[in-house]
Amino acid sequence: MKHIKYFLIMIALVLLAACSQDTAEEQPVVLEQDASLRISRVLRALSGDPEYGDIRIFVTHGTTATEGLIEYEGEDAWTTHLKLKSGTRTYNLYGFMPDDEVFAPSISGVTDNSAVLHIQQMPPIATQDYCIVAGVRQAADESDKTPAVRGAFSFDYDSRRENYINLLVDHLYSHLIFNMKVGEDYNAVRTIKIKRMKLLVTDISSYNVDVTLTKGVGISSVAHNSTAGTGTHEMTIRDEELTLTTTSTTVCSGYVIPATTLFDKLSLEIVYDIYDKKGNKISPERTATNNLAYPLEDLERGEERTLLVTIDPSYLYDLSQQDPPFVVIKN
Repeated sequence: MKHIKYFLIMIALVLLAACSQDTAEEQPVVLEQDASLRISRVLRALSGDPEYGDIRIFVTHGTTATEGLIEYEGEDAWTTHLKLKSGTRTYNLYGFMPDDEVFAPSISGVTDNSAVLHIQQMPPIATQDYCIVAGVRQAADESDKTPAVRGAFSFDYDSRRENYINLLVDHLYSHLIFNMKVGEDYNAVRTIKIKRMKLLVTDISSYNVDVTLTKGVGISSVAHNSTAGTGTHEMTIRDEELTLTTTSTTVCSGYVIPATTLFDKLSLEIVYDIYDKKGNKISPERTATNNLAYPLEDLERGEERTLLVTIDPSYLYDLSQQDPPFVVIKN
């Protein structure tokens, strides 16, 4: 991830609730078994290991593009459901990971130096780190783990041998990490137990994403086009009880499309119980819903941003009052 920024979400419990068609000579054949294009390594850009999954690919030669699938078998094992025409040829490869049967991928504007990858019906919020193939490298054999370089998409294919490639994938979403704690004064008199946390999106059902890939650059631009929806789409990011303390603790995370059209529609919902210091539950199943537009300002693709959620009321009178939430969000 590119960098980490910290933001503070102050939940004031004053009122206690907050919370080409191919030519005949070029037409590849889709196989049911192993093909002669194999994967040695997949590396995620910038940090860490990728969350492996099936890779939807488009193999191109000139302006001709053919769709295929590199199926993840587990433990760094891959099966390529695509066999290229006999002989030798230089191809470009574009794609994304993990694949999803809901998506409707396609490719356009194919040249020797660039292409535009289209992925329809991508979720605005996700539990998976969707990535784009940003680099391809020819590997000598299955033990050659040399990383691919961003912006290199070509490889030389020879049907008389096993052909190995390494892939570099780059982030399409942003990663949100939620840390939580209780203010010291409030912690002295009350205990907060988190029950559930969700990300909520209103009025947007999905995004159609257009990714321009360019030789020497990698991902040169990304366009997000939202599809209107009705009601609220929700995603649970924590479903286990946790007792908060005055020490900031990482409690959950999720992935979001870094589109400004999403931020005003995105909220964090926290369901929690309140106990006195004798262990008596004095306020069960309270819910706080907080808009995340301000904390996500200037969020970038591939960025990992940590949001600090602090429960710290301005007033400690009438701690069991059943009023609506009062929420202050500060940078």
